[in-house]
Amino acid sequence: MASVRIDGGTLHVELKGVEALWAFHGSFAIPLPNVRAASVDKPPGFWSAIRLFGTGAYPFKVAGTFLYHGEVVFFDYRGGEDVLVIDLVPGASAYKHLFVHIDPPETPREAAARINAALPTTPTFTAAALEE
Repeated sequence: MASVRIDGGTLHVELKGVEALWAFHGSFAIPLPNVRAASVDKPPGFWSAIRLFGTGAYPFKVAGTFLYHGEVVFFDYRGGEDVLVIDLVPGASAYKHLFVHIDPPETPREAAARINAALPTTPTFTAAALEE
């Protein structure tokens, strides 16, 4: 499981203890402009991904770097419960998505809402604004 916090302009996804060991990865510190969005989804099945680094004892634990539908992703979850999915801006990281199980009492839905609320907004341009 992971905990998620936002500190200034950085999203921290913190893996603790054995989680980091199983995943062969430490915690993530991602600048918020490099995050496209956060959502909640059921985790992909272990056999639909090719493991690059990490462990896979589905349905018990899936952790590490995987190739999923041709994209490099990070998994840290167990079982079939909903997970937080963090979509990253293309080219901002080696990863396209992070799929993580969230530490209680926070839910994946609450974490996604906090992340989306903290994301920088991009200006919307209209033809009238361009003419001025």
